[in-house]
Amino acid sequence: MAVEKKRTIEDFNSVPDGVSGMIREREIGKENAQIVKVLPHLFNIAVFVSMVMIAGFYFLLPLSKVKAISVTGEDCLSSRYIESISGVNYQSRYFLTFPWTVASRLKQDPMIKEAKVNLMSGNTIHIDVTEKDPVGYRYEAEGPYILTTDGSRFPLTSDYMGVISKVPMIVGFTEEDQTHKLINALSLVDRNIIGEIAEVDQYSLNYDDEVMEIQMRDGGYFFSGYYSIELVNHYHEIYTKLDDKNKCLFADSGSTIAYSKACPWNEVPVEYEYWLDDQGNALINKWGDKAVKHYYKDSNGHFYLDENGYKIVIPIDEHVQDVRDPDFEAHFLAGYYATGELVLPEEEKPEEETTEETAEATPEG
Repeated sequence: MAVEKKRTIEDFNSVPDGVSGMIREREIGKENAQIVKVLPHLFNIAVFVSMVMIAGFYFLLPLSKVKAISVTGEDCLSSRYIESISGVNYQSRYFLTFPWTVASRLKQDPMIKEAKVNLMSGNTIHIDVTEKDPVGYRYEAEGPYILTTDGSRFPLTSDYMGVISKVPMIVGFTEEDQTHKLINALSLVDRNIIGEIAEVDQYSLNYDDEVMEIQMRDGGYFFSGYYSIELVNHYHEIYTKLDDKNKCLFADSGSTIAYSKACPWNEVPVEYEYWLDDQGNALINKWGDKAVKHYYKDSNGHFYLDENGYKIVIPIDEHVQDVRDPDFEAHFLAGYYATGELVLPEEEKPEEETTEETAEATPEG
């Protein structure tokens, strides 16, 4: 039996070249597969880098910047101010200006109600705003404030100085309920008339202590309640017909007609006489006011006097209402008011009164 020969290192090195070639091919295949997998990523990276380089190059050029900014809809605010708060300027990149973010930034201003932003041709940014409607400004403990129709209230800063020339100054109406009613009332006034009002003051008349004293810029005055303020929209039409421009216009609450009379500060104070009861207390009418004594006057405003020179008073009924004599003038001329009260002769007494007296005098049966 032959003895097996011991293998040496040379025996292992003598592996056929075919096997090593197969191993090498497998290694190369693996390397190629890895390269194939990486190629798309390398392509995407190359495209991205190219786009970044192109974009970077574009944004370095002047043609990438905003060329023009147009603003419409402004009234009290200036276009320069609107541009400043929009965040858009001539150094802004046109394609990096996002309309919704600019509009949102504009609406953060308390004076702006709505804002629309559009990218236009020629690298132009168009801004269209809708301002809130201010009705006036007034001075409070913290300083001046603007009041708008939606109930907003915000400080009158230097940015809003253009508002002052378009709305009146408001004095009084400091209570919350009064302010609410005032704003609701002024919201019914045309914008062009609001601009012609210089000042609105709270004025107290004997029938209403919350009357609006409206001073117009042309020097006229219009007094109105909360619920008749719309009549001020016809101010010019009414005022031009006044013969005496020193008179004031009035519109009582709930009234549909404005009228003129002496301004409150030009009225001569009147001392009224009141109807009194047996205890000396003033009688109260259906409106809750003290009942004033009224006297007969002629067409020229002169009082009718009795034979003793006293004014002839108009009597009242049980409801504290005046009871006028429909034939007063005829009765006065006939001398039936000589005593100050109507005294008819027997033959002129009302027929029903005579009938009642006859019935009482005639025995029954």
